[in-house]
Amino acid sequence: MRKHILNIKSYWKVVVFIVEDYNLFGNVISSLRSLGCSWENIKEVFESLYHGKAMAFTYSNLEKHTSVMVFGKHNSKPDFLNSIVHECEHVKQAMLKAYKVEDKDEPPAYTMGYLVSKMISVLCLHTC
Repeated sequence: MRKHILNIKSYWKVVVFIVEDYNLFGNVISSLRSLGCSWENIKEVFESLYHGKAMAFTYSNLEKHTSVMVFGKHNSKPDFLNSIVHECEHVKQAMLKAYKVEDKDEPPAYTMGYLVSKMISVLCLHTC
C-alpha cells in the first residue's frame, strides 16, 4: 500500500491510498473513520475493491476540508487514469459545495484541471 498526501494550496487536503495488499487496509480504515465515514460504508468499500466490483473510492468531509481517495487494482494505465479523473470530480464537487461555489463556468474547470494535474504528477510517478 502506498499513501500520498496532497495539499491543494490551503483549501483542501487529499489523502490518497493505492491499495496493493488488503492486509494493510487498516490505514485506510483509520483515515476514513477520522473523517466520520460509517462502518457500513467502509465495509462496502473494502468488499467492492477486494472483489473487483469497484476500482476506486472517494470520501470527503466538507467541514474538515479533507478527502480520502482509495485506488484498487486497475487493468490498464488508461483505466487508472480514468479513475483518477473520476475521483477528482468527486473531490471537486465536495470542494465547491464546502466553499459554496456554483459548478459552472471557469472556476470549477480550473479546479478540476488543477486536481487532475496534481494527482497525475504524484501518482503516475509510481504507477503509470
